[in-house]
Amino acid sequence: MAPMRVLHVTPCFPPTWAYGGIPRAVHGLARAQVRAGLDVRVWTTDVYDATRRAPVPARRTLDGIDVVVSRVASNRLAWAHQLYLPRGAPPLEGVDLVHLHAHRNLLNFQAFCAARAAGLPVVMTPHGTLPRIERKIGAKRLWDTLFDGDVPRRADRVIATSRAEVRQVLAAGVHGDRVARIPNGLWLEEFEALPPRGTFRAAHGLGSGPIVAYLGQITPRKGVDTLAAAFADGSMGDARLVLAGPARGMALPRGVYHAGTLEGPERLALLVDADVLAYPSTHEVFGLVPLEGLMCGAPVVVGGDCGCGELIGEAGAGLLVAGGDVEALRGALRTLLSDRAAARAMVERGRRYIARHLDYGEVAAAHQRVYEEARR
Repeated sequence: MAPMRVLHVTPCFPPTWAYGGIPRAVHGLARAQVRAGLDVRVWTTDVYDATRRAPVPARRTLDGIDVVVSRVASNRLAWAHQLYLPRGAPPLEGVDLVHLHAHRNLLNFQAFCAARAAGLPVVMTPHGTLPRIERKIGAKRLWDTLFDGDVPRRADRVIATSRAEVRQVLAAGVHGDRVARIPNGLWLEEFEALPPRGTFRAAHGLGSGPIVAYLGQITPRKGVDTLAAAFADGSMGDARLVLAGPARGMALPRGVYHAGTLEGPERLALLVDADVLAYPSTHEVFGLVPLEGLMCGAPVVVGGDCGCGELIGEAGAGLLVAGGDVEALRGALRTLLSDRAAARAMVERGRRYIARHLDYGEVAAAHQRVYEEARR
């Protein structure tokens, strides 16, 4: 029997790490599906960051994935306004199913229309993009009216990564029997040979004081302003706040160390050296960074209303704080910095939970079950 042929549609794909967690999640899933025997293709664009396009060919193979890259008409519009204008058509030849990632982008709309015309089933993972929140709410409402506002309701299946996202999907009018909950996964093998502790600290001249790290896009929605405020009164002693990631929608806070956008071993080195990893995000449906931090030995403080907070709370693997609560966040950071035995116990519980529930082999198998339901 021939393997199922899946087309993933995502505006951003490696090496486009500056656009956040979606390219990481799509790449991880596609790679796992190749290992599981599926025939996997990705349609994406050449966006990279604020000023550059991705230095990749129009077609390539990455980890066994057939990657088709369309040039966007304007890199500036893509970065500043998430307006991806691809020059190309979705590569549907030989495809059995289309899997859309994120919402409100022209790639998805084109792929959805083409898939429907070809009689192909469509699965969608919004990755937290369904609600009209944070920025450009009026523009999102207009886009929904003119283009793909009804795509989630018309997709054959919608995959939510957490209970928080299930609630968002249902609120968008998707019938419950077409919603599946599957968490994002982790490649556990990536954490088997970590950089030695102290590598990041030495490379960046951060001294000997405790490091409180944040890794991700630097935006108010991620709680970075709350995190900076927790340090603003000087009561965190010699602890150093280190931010890593692109600034989007806010200026870099004063008095912090900005390490830029990190990838590969340098990303892991920061997580290994973090005495606490803070991720006080709000309206976040999942969030891989705290889970990666746990695998690197970093105790975590996360937003209690985000999808990742669900898992951290369920596993007893960290401390949860309410979004925007500066005092609660400051207190949680102090607790983990002072009680290292409790912090280590949380990390170990988190590692065990991740190994049992979030390995990419099981995540890929769960997606395939949803695909088979969508094809019936």
